[in-house]
Amino acid sequence: MLGKCVIAEYFDDGEVREEFCLEFISLWDGWLGPEHYHKLDEVTPSQWQRFHHLIALLFAKYDLYAVDLENYSAEKLTQFDNFLPSYEQDLNRGASEFTMLIIPSLHALLVETWDYTYILYHQNNGAVEALSPFVGQSQLFHFSD
Repeated sequence: MLGKCVIAEYFDDGEVREEFCLEFISLWDGWLGPEHYHKLDEVTPSQWQRFHHLIALLFAKYDLYAVDLENYSAEKLTQFDNFLPSYEQDLNRGASEFTMLIIPSLHALLVETWDYTYILYHQNNGAVEALSPFVGQSQLFHFSD
């Protein structure tokens, strides 16, 4: 279990620390404009599963820690099966139940958000480059603002 001092490297008052840069990981290669919002309603279970594939690849390569902000702690993932929700379960989750993973060796944080997007919080230390092949293998895209 990571202690509070380590969690504090990533979070300040329950929010990701400001010094992190953001890289977005999505089903699309950029932001959907209003004219393409309909695509959000057309995502299939197999497209949604691409995020599970990404995390499975990361789990095989890196130590991952699941964040529990309520208890201000993180626990190392020792098994991947049953960690992520099913497609049906995911449809009924709120933001407080979204996946948050610390990747200590990259000093990075991977956070699920709305609209089939994850945010990679990083410090321009090579995390984006290290994860880029896994994003591509998962048939996902990454971009920054």
